[in-house]
Amino acid sequence: MPGEGDIEDFFKKVDVAYHKSPEAVWEHLTKKIGEQPLAVRKNYFSRPWISIAAVFLMLFGILAVLKYYTIEIQSHKGEHLVYSLPDGSKVSLNAESKLTFHPFWWRFSRKLNIEGEAFFAIEKGRPFQAVSRAGKTVVLGTSFNIYSRNGKYQVSCFTGKVKVVSPGKQEAMLLPFFSAEIMPDGKISVNEFTDKIKTTDWMNNMFSFTSVPLLSVIKEVERQYNIEIETNVSPDLIYTGHFQGKRDVDEILNLLCKPFGLKFEKISERRYRIN
Repeated sequence: MPGEGDIEDFFKKVDVAYHKSPEAVWEHLTKKIGEQPLAVRKNYFSRPWISIAAVFLMLFGILAVLKYYTIEIQSHKGEHLVYSLPDGSKVSLNAESKLTFHPFWWRFSRKLNIEGEAFFAIEKGRPFQAVSRAGKTVVLGTSFNIYSRNGKYQVSCFTGKVKVVSPGKQEAMLLPFFSAEIMPDGKISVNEFTDKIKTTDWMNNMFSFTSVPLLSVIKEVERQYNIEIETNVSPDLIYTGHFQGKRDVDEILNLLCKPFGLKFEKISERRYRIN
């Protein structure tokens, strides 16, 4: 703090705008400073509505985690997987297939997305939905196979009942040993199948094809053996036959090529060419 001598020296050099002694002016300023109100820190959270909003925000965050947290199950080329869903339902994934679902929300909504091919054995409970861009399948408790690749969507029912829904909202109800395929025009074609047409042969490493484009069969071989096949074969070539997945890939390629007079060659460890 300045002393009295310092105050007098200061005010001797300054013209005061009004007639008061330097001591009176200093006393006046000191009094004014003392009269200034102290800053008050406001506690906004003391307001009830803000506390309630904070609670709701926290609950919303928890709800978002429960509803949108996602698990992805994916099988790679040359790989089959068996997975148990949160309710004990079982899913067998064919090679290069994928499932995504929300595990924490499962008790409220048994819904998953599928790409590829899978066999489902569903426990009874809330309606179960398997969804893809090409179609949707709705069930309660049943077993069925879904094939959803490259725009093709086919469902085969083995037990219980299965409802198939097209993107255009057309529906078909399947009983055991009936299959449904969503056609390019959005209509659903329903057919009965027998034990001779084993839709789930792939689960036993058996692969059957009836009047299937050879290019599609080649793609399936790529998936099952985790290889790449270069080819320029005509899309008009149609294949009917079957093979066991445990056989050597060279044997399989020979079986595919021979009926069409084609030849294959091995380029590298996992690359082949068919001409």
